Amino acid sequence: MSDLNDLKLYGRIVKDAVIKTKNDKQIAYFTIANNKTKKDSNGNYYDEPNFFSVSAFINGEKFASYLKKGQPLIVEGELKQITKEVGDANGKRLFDSRIYISTRQIHLIFTGKKENNQDFSELANIPENFFIEEDFSIDNNMII
Repeated sequence: MSDLNDLKLYGRIVKDAVIKTKNDKQIAYFTIANNKTKKDSNGNYYDEPNFFSVSAFINGEKFASYLKKGQPLIVEGELKQITKEVGDANGKRLFDSRIYISTRQIHLIFTGKKENNQDFSELANIPENFFIEEDFSIDNNMII
């Protein structure tokens, strides 16, 4: 029996998606920012951004052209984890583990105004090579 692993997340794309082709399938890799409103000790509200890595199979360049910085969207999918052994220290094995969202569906949201009015790229502090092509393989139409 499978455990529940289902999510819907609203956010904005942090920077333009990276499109790669593997086994004749186009895969988009991007990061979305999702804000949580909090209240400080003085009663003032502020947004605290959270950043989530996303991978999605896409069809065609037209859809890819919408995956640009600032574009609001809703992603539906599941959490996936990549774990790689990265070395050995003092007899203990070291691992690098990354969690990302593997999408089933993407809903683009068009508001009629310029979408890239927020710049999250400095806040995200996400390395340029966060998704390395070798980290992914395609199995039964899912990225693992």
